[in-house]
Amino acid sequence: MIREAKISDLETLSEILLDDNTKEMANYENFLIRDALTSYNKIVFIDYENEVPVAFAQCSLIDEEKLNPIASLDQICIKKNYQNKGIAKRLLVKCEAWAKEKECKKFSAKCNIEDINTMNMYSHSGFSEVNKVAYFSKDI
Repeated sequence: MIREAKISDLETLSEILLDDNTKEMANYENFLIRDALTSYNKIVFIDYENEVPVAFAQCSLIDEEKLNPIASLDQICIKKNYQNKGIAKRLLVKCEAWAKEKECKKFSAKCNIEDINTMNMYSHSGFSEVNKVAYFSKDI
């Protein structure tokens, strides 16, 4: 069962993050999720398997003024024991339906270019690759 998450679900969402990420990553993502749960132009969906919260997806509207509305899939996070069971696809479909409700004409997503599974899921879900980007950094 998929439902819209509320601010009261923040601890549950944090537990899902910790199962799927390092603690440092989870702390940063927690900040982003809290923002999504309290913003009018963002949404978080939480997925339950047998009443156990196992995954979530976060989306946002890129063009808030509806001149050229675009929705973005910000992240999908799934507990390790529940991965590769079609949950990401279900969440993706739910997010796309939300984007259509918001009158978006485009729905975008991004992932690490080394994440072949996610790239394949997007490709099989009707997304077309726009470009590949590499980010660089150095200590100064």
